Amino acid sequence: MDSERQQQRMRMYKRTLLGVFTGGLALVLGLWSWHTFAAAGLTASPANPRQNDTVSLFGSGFTPGETVSVWITYPDFSVLGVAEVATNGDGSFSYPYLPDFLGAAYTPTGKYTYTAFGQSSGREVYATINVDIGRAPGTSTGVQVTATPRRDTQGSVYVFSGTGYGGNEEVGAWLRYPDNHIEDLGHIQAGPLGVMEYVLAVGGVPVGHYAFTAQGLRTGNVGIAEFDVNVDDLTVATGTAFLQVAASPDNQLSYATFTGSGYRPGELVTIWATLPNYATLWVGDLTADDNGSFTSVLFLSEQEPVGKRTYTAYGNTSGRRAIADYTLTPGGGPGSGLSVNPVVNGICEGSGCF
Repeated sequence: MDSERQQQRMRMYKRTLLGVFTGGLALVLGLWSWHTFAAAGLTASPANPRQNDTVSLFGSGFTPGETVSVWITYPDFSVLGVAEVATNGDGSFSYPYLPDFLGAAYTPTGKYTYTAFGQSSGREVYATINVDIGRAPGTSTGVQVTATPRRDTQGSVYVFSGTGYGGNEEVGAWLRYPDNHIEDLGHIQAGPLGVMEYVLAVGGVPVGHYAFTAQGLRTGNVGIAEFDVNVDDLTVATGTAFLQVAASPDNQLSYATFTGSGYRPGELVTIWATLPNYATLWVGDLTADDNGSFTSVLFLSEQEPVGKRTYTAYGNTSGRRAIADYTLTPGGGPGSGLSVNPVVNGICEGSGCF
């Protein structure tokens, strides 16, 4: 009898150990499965594309069926919305895309960071690519293009003259900027002797080294003229005023308060920003009060480039000018906790920003 009771106790003890082991194993497997699923990731392929190459994004570790917001941070830390995608049943997604969200060969070269944010899970992951300059045709034998500036500064006019094209053929032209992005200048009609001319007026463009390229659409003949644009003061002031820009805080996705004085009562004051690359961006117009003063607020979106900039407030009647420096820091890119899809083309411009 004692032997039978001892065997029963041993069987109960084994069942208890087995239950504990099974429960512990289930707990370990559950934790392992949750951690495996929670380890979200994002990869971009290829990691070193050229301009206008297709880049594919692959995300994993999100909640099945959730909406994932994807945005991209440019080399100047401006942020642009890419897309919202739904994950598959395993919490993954794939999305073929271009480095430039416009889908054109206009992308500046440099380092880009894609961010994917799960709207339900709150998981946020990143993938970085380094964009190199695209392949471009070289100058054709017998073709020559020259650039003749009236001044090699902002606000000047450049005349491009080309020879060696086909008689009366259309010539496509584009402009490469200092950051290597491309602007399409349209088509030029060459003359009967294959001579073409293009006039380019540059205002507050970025300073640096440019290249003008003209290619015959029928012959394929290519001519390239390189030139420089230097900084210049495009406004003549007849007096000084006061301008102060206060931050709250000084990062993207924040507001800056503009306080100005010393203008004529009721006059129109134009405000623009000189960006870190010395390009100018019109911000807006406002009207001074009866004391010649104003206070306005500007939203600095995630699409604003970071770095030191200079704001200028110019009285259109008095000619008085005031200048204030301001340094914008990153915010709204990777690590910012941005939980909504950035607005595409959301750069704040014009009087409606105040």
